[in-house]
Amino acid sequence: MSASEVDVRELVERLQLEPLLPEGGFFRRTHYSSTEVQGPDGRGRALNAIFYLMLRDNVSKLHRLRVDETWHFYHGASVTIVELDESVQGQLRTTRLGSVVSGLCPQYTVNAGTWFGAYPEGSFSLVGCTCGPAFEFEHFELGDASLLEKYPEAEEQIKRLL
Repeated sequence: MSASEVDVRELVERLQLEPLLPEGGFFRRTHYSSTEVQGPDGRGRALNAIFYLMLRDNVSKLHRLRVDETWHFYHGASVTIVELDESVQGQLRTTRLGSVVSGLCPQYTVNAGTWFGAYPEGSFSLVGCTCGPAFEFEHFELGDASLLEKYPEAEEQIKRLL
């Protein structure tokens, strides 16, 4: 058994993570605010936070939310966050989330309404995601092959993240 397999098992156990479907990997909601605010669909919770453990073969599939989502790097390999954006040449923006010691960005926010996905650059990545107002499943829209028509210059990344 490799060191990374031991590390992943320990993280799943220690952080009490559960399988995340349909994307793969593991997660646990660590905070769900009791404070209510005006959200995109009326009143909702102010904030939520999760741990998200992606393994080599997992991706955070292309999706968009009606709320901002901030990603926080904790442990493991760096993560590439891919955003589809018609205003950017090539129609996509990539951000490498990782250790500040390695010169990478340790925290990054994806704006509400942006199509995005992410993948680990190595065997596993432990990140956190915080949404404000809080993530609700009705705020989640999964991407599909129609994104290839809208963002033809980003075809390679779209196919990777569908």
